[in-house]
Amino acid sequence: MSDALPARFHMAAFPFRRSPTHHPCFTPLPPSRHFSSSTKLRWRIPEQQWQKASGLLVESKRKGAISWVVRSVLNDNMPSINGKGETEPTRILLERLFSQTQKLEEQIGKDPDIPEVAEIRLSLEKLEADFLAAFSALKKKEYDLQEAERKVRLEYEELNLAKEEMAQLEKEIACANSRREELEEELMKANLGLASQVLVIDDLKQCLTERDKAIVAAKRALSLKGDEIERMSQDLSKKSEEAASAELELRSKVKLLDAANEIVRRQEDEIHELQRMIQEKEEGIEVSKIRQKAELDKLRIAESNLKKRTADWLTARQELKKLEEEMSKHTGEANDTLKDFERVKALLAEVRSKLVLSQKSFALSRQKVEEQEQLLEKQLEELKEQMESVQSYTITLEDAKMEIENERVKMRVIEARNKELERELLMEKEVIAELQKDLNKQRESLERAFQEISSLNQVLVLKNAEFEEMENRLQVKDAELVDARLEIQHLISERASFQGLLEKKDTEVSNAEEVLAAVNREIIELNILMKHREDQLIEATTALQEKEINVQALKHEVDDNKHKFSEAESVVEKIVELTQHLALSAGDFEGFHGTSLLEEANNCEPAGDNLSWQRTRLETELQLTKETLRMKEMEVLASQRALTIKEEKLKLVSRKLDNKEMEWIKMKEEMIRESAELRQLYALAQERIGEKSIGDLAIEKLELEAAQLEVEAATNALQKLAQMSKDLLNMVTLSTNSDVDISILLPQSGLKNPLHLDESHGVTEFRTEVAKLLALTEQLVIEAGTKQVER
Repeated sequence: MSDALPARFHMAAFPFRRSPTHHPCFTPLPPSRHFSSSTKLRWRIPEQQWQKASGLLVESKRKGAISWVVRSVLNDNMPSINGKGETEPTRILLERLFSQTQKLEEQIGKDPDIPEVAEIRLSLEKLEADFLAAFSALKKKEYDLQEAERKVRLEYEELNLAKEEMAQLEKEIACANSRREELEEELMKANLGLASQVLVIDDLKQCLTERDKAIVAAKRALSLKGDEIERMSQDLSKKSEEAASAELELRSKVKLLDAANEIVRRQEDEIHELQRMIQEKEEGIEVSKIRQKAELDKLRIAESNLKKRTADWLTARQELKKLEEEMSKHTGEANDTLKDFERVKALLAEVRSKLVLSQKSFALSRQKVEEQEQLLEKQLEELKEQMESVQSYTITLEDAKMEIENERVKMRVIEARNKELERELLMEKEVIAELQKDLNKQRESLERAFQEISSLNQVLVLKNAEFEEMENRLQVKDAELVDARLEIQHLISERASFQGLLEKKDTEVSNAEEVLAAVNREIIELNILMKHREDQLIEATTALQEKEINVQALKHEVDDNKHKFSEAESVVEKIVELTQHLALSAGDFEGFHGTSLLEEANNCEPAGDNLSWQRTRLETELQLTKETLRMKEMEVLASQRALTIKEEKLKLVSRKLDNKEMEWIKMKEEMIRESAELRQLYALAQERIGEKSIGDLAIEKLELEAAQLEVEAATNALQKLAQMSKDLLNMVTLSTNSDVDISILLPQSGLKNPLHLDESHGVTEFRTEVAKLLALTEQLVIEAGTKQVER
């Protein structure tokens, strides 16, 4: 692409040009496709050096000046600091050269046999040889440029290798992050499992405590009922004896009491009905009391739950306040914890709503209990009234009995007593049977409770074993997490070192950008020069065509004049012969006629000399125009070649700059993302594990080591920067020394360098800036060393 572009451009822009290979001093140069940023403006174009040498040749006008000019070109190995092309002085020198060569060729055309002309030709041949030597030196410089390009390519290959290593490190970091995420997920699952198991174990413990309480209460009830059964059995034995003695008395008195029994039975039926009503109400009161007790127990449990929830809510609120204070202190980490705060606030709102609901339900249940208490109080009042009515009725009944049984009080008392004993015996037998049934049921329930307690104990043992296993797994996961953090810190330190290398390359890229700006300026100047040279070339081609036409016309005229001159010479010779024969006869006429013929011959000779002189002058002008055309074509080719090379350099540097900018943006985004992930991981680890543990101490140690590594990398970078600035200062001093040598040589030859003062002024400014940079880097190195010692 770079080889084909200039040729196409030349053919389109210059259709009348001749190939520059006709010049004897022309040697084609190999096109260099890649130039490094450091050597972009340091070397001159070969044609410019040739123009400088030709200008020096014209100014010198001495025989020994030619070799000195070529020697100065050959010895100009040091690159100039000012990278701008000197187009206007070279054009002036070329015009002077053309004028001097035109004068020399006019002198050679006038008298070609002078020995000075031969010396000038020899000096021109020497000049041609010197020019060939200068072009060989320029070829050598071209080869040096290619070597510099090769070194730059090697540097770019090293940079690509560093980028590949960075990509590999990024892959390793991504693997470590994925492994860390897997460990976090496993830890989350383990924590959830542990929490669920802890809840299950707490529930089982509560069930066990409740069962233990129920078993203790049942045992107490069984013991009390056993005591009551023993007492009742003793009472039964006593009452059976009394009943046996009383039966004998009753049999004799049965007949007497039959009439009274009917009245008593009626009254007893009424009393039984009243007692049944009272017993039913008492049973209802007992049931309501039991329900009230159960509801009171539920209320107490609800109150305890409410107290726990309120305590949890208050602790969560205090933690939220603490977190808000920490958030106000650490505003930098607020963005990472906003989501956690929102979740905590949502959970607190849910807990608050649950608390409000539980408080409402507690108030409703309390109202129900109060209403039930009021109902119970009303029922108790009704029972008291009924008891009072029953007591009044019994009093009236006893009065009636006293009136009826005045005579047989003793017998009735004995019969009533016997009947009461029989009734009590029957009732006690029924109660004993019921109590035995209850005892059997309670024994069965106790056995079942013991079995359930044994099964729950087994489940507890299993859950404790699982809990221990989960704790062991958690410890293993914590150790793996610490290892992963160590690996991440190591990778981050490596990344910091590579980032330092990338910053160095970025400085090189900034230097390349500055060089690009200078190259753009050169390209603009070369475009202007190209347009000017194109106009000159077109004018020269038109002038050359006109001069060729004039030369052909003059050649025709010269041929005609030669023919006429030869005819005149033959006529003059014949006339001279005739005059020699007639010399004796006519002396006066002969002298007059001879002088006239000689005058005519003399008049013809100057005309021939003028024609030959004009022809030589035209030939020299033609050669000069051809030489100028060849020189301009060579300059145009060189400028086009330089333009194509600089355009290629510009494209390469712009591509590299775009690639480096993209890579730098990606690196920054990845660094930000990884720092955020590390902060989240650290916050999650602190929330899960609690306060400081072994992992936190290891992480702090790793952070200290990473900080030390960063400080060492910074000190190394600053030391390298100081070394680079020193090397740059040495190079500047060498270049200034070489410029001083050239400036010493130039006044000896009588030439002036108008840009030397500007260059020396810029060099002094540059040296002062570099000295400031050196002092600043040394100060930074000292500060970094002191900080490292303090740490």
